[in-house]
Amino acid sequence: MSKGYLFLIGNKADSSVIYKRMIEIAGGNDKSRIAIIPSTDQYGRNAATDFESFFINELGLPKENVWTLPVTAFDEATDEGATEKESIASQVALAEKLGRHNIIQFTGGDQREYVDFLKKNKIQSPLLDAIGKVYHDGGIIAATSEGVNILAGRSIAADDSEEILLSRVMMKEDDESKVEILEGLGLIDSFTFDTHLEMRGRLVRLSDAVVLTGNKFGVGISEKTAVIIHPDMTLEVIGNGNVLLCDHSKARLISKPPEQLHARDINVTLMSAGDKYKPLTNELFPDQDKESILNIPYFDANDYHVSLSVFKEYDTSQILINYMLDNEAKDVIALMDYDKVFSHDDVSAFMRLIETDETQAWFRKSSGEGNAETLNRYSGANVHLDVIPVKYSRENKQNKNFDVVLFGTNNDIQVVVFENLTSLPICDAKILIYDSNKKLIFKKGSDRYGRAVFQKLFKAGAEYSMKITYDNEEKLTSFTFDKDMTGICIY
Repeated sequence: MSKGYLFLIGNKADSSVIYKRMIEIAGGNDKSRIAIIPSTDQYGRNAATDFESFFINELGLPKENVWTLPVTAFDEATDEGATEKESIASQVALAEKLGRHNIIQFTGGDQREYVDFLKKNKIQSPLLDAIGKVYHDGGIIAATSEGVNILAGRSIAADDSEEILLSRVMMKEDDESKVEILEGLGLIDSFTFDTHLEMRGRLVRLSDAVVLTGNKFGVGISEKTAVIIHPDMTLEVIGNGNVLLCDHSKARLISKPPEQLHARDINVTLMSAGDKYKPLTNELFPDQDKESILNIPYFDANDYHVSLSVFKEYDTSQILINYMLDNEAKDVIALMDYDKVFSHDDVSAFMRLIETDETQAWFRKSSGEGNAETLNRYSGANVHLDVIPVKYSRENKQNKNFDVVLFGTNNDIQVVVFENLTSLPICDAKILIYDSNKKLIFKKGSDRYGRAVFQKLFKAGAEYSMKITYDNEEKLTSFTFDKDMTGICIY
């Protein structure tokens, strides 16, 4: 077990509180000796300069305590004309100097460059040995943005949540896939990290990354937020945003790469400032000032919700909070933005959140850290996440006023009817089920949440058809039942 700390920071902006805590753990300004490792792109070079100014001018560290690894070291180590021996020799002196620091800061930037630099051809460099020694001797390894991703044994390089789900192929050297599995630095096992969680709606991307990397946990970090991983592997949140953690240890993985992700029962935990989580026991310890809100919801009861923007900025956590943790809802689905132009043969996906018997929720209102205004801080534990592929079925008729999603769960079919512009639920839609001989076997109306559940009616592998009518309009679809059947969206 390491004696050091990892500081995983969503981004550098408005992070004074985070870095002050880091300096405190390191023993104060005089004892904090920081080495900055930039990436070689323009972002990395600029970020290194900004970090130097930030540590010296804003945090008050002595100038001699802050050192930036020269960018030329990257060129020497990754020179294709250099031998392995020459590349390693060029790092020895730098590694010795790096090892005299007790904080190492990765700036972010191109994560591939970091890995090529520190672990060329999967051979651990003297610099990486020095980083590992700093960490295991009780030092701090800090990283922002893409720099966070490389600290684990494996990470992903990919586009947004939609692209990783819809172009989901393991990367090969001659492949132009959008999903690339990278060997990381291996400072911590069992974790996959991702940043910009809220701004880029990456919960589902994170869940898929855990599967692709073969890890157990996914940790998604928002802007202005950090996760501190203590020597005993306890995770602590600091800052003004949210952290979402995915535990796949008991999840059911229905698809296999390179098939589109289809997974059920991923355990999701929501954390905010002051919360701590012990992954070995799956225990969340909320900030002591937070109070349980599970049975006293603030928002109006809404037992079902359909979102059309789950992968857009700042929506994922709000769906979890507003429609489940601080509501009476037990079951929430959230679609991708289906108004876009499809480039994947109308294949999409949706996220389903389910409250379980073990679900817990907490809340407190507090002043934001730094200069932030008053914030609502939520925590939630043991919410289940399903990621379900969906096929869009477009009718060659004038646009209808309503849309329908249906999918299988256990022995049931769930149907949700909603307006196609507002995504508000439609009650009193008539839903009729026919067997393969076109015999009517059941009919039901959608409830006030736009939902109808048909229980223990279907046989696995059997074919059925469905007709949905509302306001003198109708929609038709056929399907083969399976308890984990993928979704169908008709509109």
